[in-house]
Amino acid sequence: MFRSVVTAAALLATLPLTAQGAGMSPSRTIEAKEEAASMVNKIGEQIDTSLTFTDERGYPFALRQLFPGERPVILLLGYYSCPAMCGQVLGATIEALNDVDLEPGKDYQLLNVSIDPRETVQTAKDRKNAFLPKFKKIGAADGWRVCVGDEQSVKSLAEDVGFRFYWSELTNQFAHPPAVVVLSKTGVVSRVIVNTVFDGADLRLALVEASDGTLGDFWDQVRLNCLTFDPRSNTYSLTPMTILRIGGGATMLALAVMIFVLVRRERRKSPAATPAAATP
Repeated sequence: MFRSVVTAAALLATLPLTAQGAGMSPSRTIEAKEEAASMVNKIGEQIDTSLTFTDERGYPFALRQLFPGERPVILLLGYYSCPAMCGQVLGATIEALNDVDLEPGKDYQLLNVSIDPRETVQTAKDRKNAFLPKFKKIGAADGWRVCVGDEQSVKSLAEDVGFRFYWSELTNQFAHPPAVVVLSKTGVVSRVIVNTVFDGADLRLALVEASDGTLGDFWDQVRLNCLTFDPRSNTYSLTPMTILRIGGGATMLALAVMIFVLVRRERRKSPAATPAAATP
């Protein structure tokens, strides 16, 4: 009897610890999963241009064909059999690019790479054929490559640009962030926009920024000097610091104009006053 009571007491003593552990575990699991399917800041990092994939035509496609090159590259990582988000991100990207007065193949290159090594050339071809009619640009067919690759190459490219993903046994699909990665002409990560919808103006500025100013016009450069990319809103916007700088610059300009006007007015008065003072 005594032994049974002791055993029961011991079990009761462990219940709070068990409950506490059970209560914390889901939270930690969710945080770990969110981190495992997110973007890591790799702005300014160089990607491995020696990586080779296979495009939708069945041809080897080495990143050396793009870097170093004459135009920036928009990179989309995902997989073509994705039931929802990947198609949404690709469709939103194409829709935004349709509103941009820059041409694929001439001003920029669009590159899709599947994160699923099981996908084939035919899968890539089907994906491009499904979305190409929506890409209302003359150079869309040649300025857009849709690629598949082996597991090591895919992981290497994803790591270079900070794209974290994993296979979920629970949902039977890949978990990954919805992201557009803009690479410079040399293959450096220039800008990352994480969203499922995109603004054409933001993509244009990202491309101009990645091209080191060779794309765009004078007003694009003005906007880039006045606007800052906000990773929280995933858009180019005026920050409080930028507003202060513009205000400070306007104040300095106003003071300079005021001083110039006053000095010029004094100089005009001086010649007239000198002869009068010299008269006996």
